[in-house]
Amino acid sequence: MATMTTNSAAGTRSTVGPDTIKNAFREMMDDEAKHVSFFEAALKKAGAPVPPKPTFKGLAQSNQSDFIKMSGILENTGVAAFLMAIPAISDKNYAAAAESIVTIEARHAGFVNALLDKPLSENGAFDKPTSHAEVVKAVSPFIASLNGGPDPADALANDTVILNFALLLEHLEAEFYRINVPNLFK
Repeated sequence: MATMTTNSAAGTRSTVGPDTIKNAFREMMDDEAKHVSFFEAALKKAGAPVPPKPTFKGLAQSNQSDFIKMSGILENTGVAAFLMAIPAISDKNYAAAAESIVTIEARHAGFVNALLDKPLSENGAFDKPTSHAEVVKAVSPFIASLNGGPDPADALANDTVILNFALLLEHLEAEFYRINVPNLFK
């Protein structure tokens, strides 16, 4: 089996074995599905309704290179979104869970960034949160329908809104991997 090679604009090359790449993306796919399950359970435990799964668009990628680029965008956005939302979470158990999840998202992002010949962290030694509006702007093109679920632009005013927002982001990532990993990494 051939080795996956990516080239950056600077002309550097990084080579990672195809089984390593396939296994990492399968693990990432499983992680994102588990994150969805966690947020759904957290909403139920909080006595909040679990919103219907959104319908997404534009997630299917035709080749591994485009998939990896898109994965990098989603994973790095996820890290920045969690860093933005964690300080707003009032329940310390939810905050601890979110802190645990952001470390996994950061590992995903670092792996993908390495495949893209980018620094492991886009921001160097200290990751940075992004604004709520920037996250909404980044993910909105991929949302075909919220199917009656909450608007991701709603102010992150309480834990239920934050859990719903995180669930939407995790649904997006989980769907992206569910669609692409089985097709591109056989």
